This record gives sequence, C-alpha cells and structure tokens, in this order.
Amino acid sequence: MGLFDLFGRESDVKSQRGTRGIFNDPTTEGKEAPIAVFKPESYKEVETIIDTLREGKNAIVHLYALKTETAIRVLDILSGAIYALNGGVYEMGKNIFMFSPSGIEIKR
Repeated sequence: MGLFDLFGRESDVKSQRGTRGIFNDPTTEGKEAPIAVFKPESYKEVETIIDTLREGKNAIVHLYALKTETAIRVLDILSGAIYALNGGVYEMGKNIFMFSPSGIEIKR
C-alpha cells in the first residue's frame, strides 16, 4: 500500500497534475535530465530535495524509512514545491515517488 492509498486514491496515480504530468519543452529535447535519489530520514532533509528540484534535476524520493505521519508531511511539502515549479509527481512504487520540474519529459 502506497501513501496515496492512505487518502483513498487509486494506486496507479501517475501525476497530481492530471494530464499536465508529462512535460515537453523544445529547449530540452534530446537532453537527459540528471536524477538525484533521496532516502530522507527526517523532515529536515526536504530543503535539500527542493533545492535539487529548483536546479532543474529530477528527484526520486524513497519514503520507506519515515514514519507514516512524517512521510505524509514530506510528500505534502514536496507536492507543493513541485506545483510551484510547474512540475509533476509520479508514484513509481510503494512509497517511492519521482518529482520532475517543468520542462522534463518522462517517458514510460
């Protein structure tokens, strides 16, 4: 059961932004975006993740090491940050999320 399941949402949620979850910016076409992987152990590490997103990098965040309450809080603040950056969030697996800033296309 993923964190989205706690809120009664379907587990195959691909993006909180609906059809705008996958972005394509012609200026980044053909370029690969760097990906940073995070396994936060506390809420204090959220700032580092947001700074990574602001740099235009994708962030994969593993929330399995956090208590449920803390994981929900981390997911909430990261979702707000990625919304402000006009990006998308994707549930990759149980408690694993990928945040991508605007202009980064995710292909499956």
